[in-house]
Amino acid sequence: MTRPTKTYAIIGGAAGLGGALARLLAAGGPDSNSAVWLADEPGAAAAAPALANVAFHPMDLADPAAPRALVKTITRRQGRLDGLVVAASAMGGAPLADWQASDWDRAAAINLRLPFLAAQAAQGLLTQSRGSLILVSSTATLRGQAQSHAYQATKAGLAGLLRSLAAELGPQGVRVNLVLPGWVETPQTQDFWRAQPDPQGARAAIDARIPLRRHGSAEEVAAAMAWLLSDAASYVTGATIPLDGGDTAV
Repeated sequence: MTRPTKTYAIIGGAAGLGGALARLLAAGGPDSNSAVWLADEPGAAAAAPALANVAFHPMDLADPAAPRALVKTITRRQGRLDGLVVAASAMGGAPLADWQASDWDRAAAINLRLPFLAAQAAQGLLTQSRGSLILVSSTATLRGQAQSHAYQATKAGLAGLLRSLAAELGPQGVRVNLVLPGWVETPQTQDFWRAQPDPQGARAAIDARIPLRRHGSAEEVAAAMAWLLSDAASYVTGATIPLDGGDTAV
């Protein structure tokens, strides 16, 4: 990849939100000459956008050394990083009595530790570019759901991490924001519905409570994140933004 005007990195979600954002940024997004690095598990490579200015970086999301290795590669290849989005997500559900410590630890490693280590690794490059960091949580931060204990606890923890990062990195010119996608069409959401006894009925009940009466698209969430990465959002930091069709507002 040749040196672009701006460089963005997206960690996780290659088949869902991360892939949608990569396509948008590669198509122009906030800059007409952007390089996009999409990092995810090796098995997600086939889902990554096959575009000239999108590089797929295989990454063990639970490996604490992986974020620094990604940033080292970007530094060597691009020399800059203008925006970082951490969209990785480990989701699982089981009755309370069935949860294992290993299930909890994996959720904590991917949903909470990874965003922290990614911010730490990218701090220097983001400070140089006065860039933007986006953490992707979930409306699970605001709304409870049975059996998803580790997912909800770790995703909710990002709200606290947001505040500390925004306070520390703001004076360095780095903006940090948190987005809370709601019911959005992604492979992860589709897997959830398929596991329900009555998928159509369960989904219809959810859509009926959402003010916009539908699921969102990955592209709609990506558009909001692209705006947060852009100079148009230059005075936005420390914000928690639900992207949920109004679901948590009513």
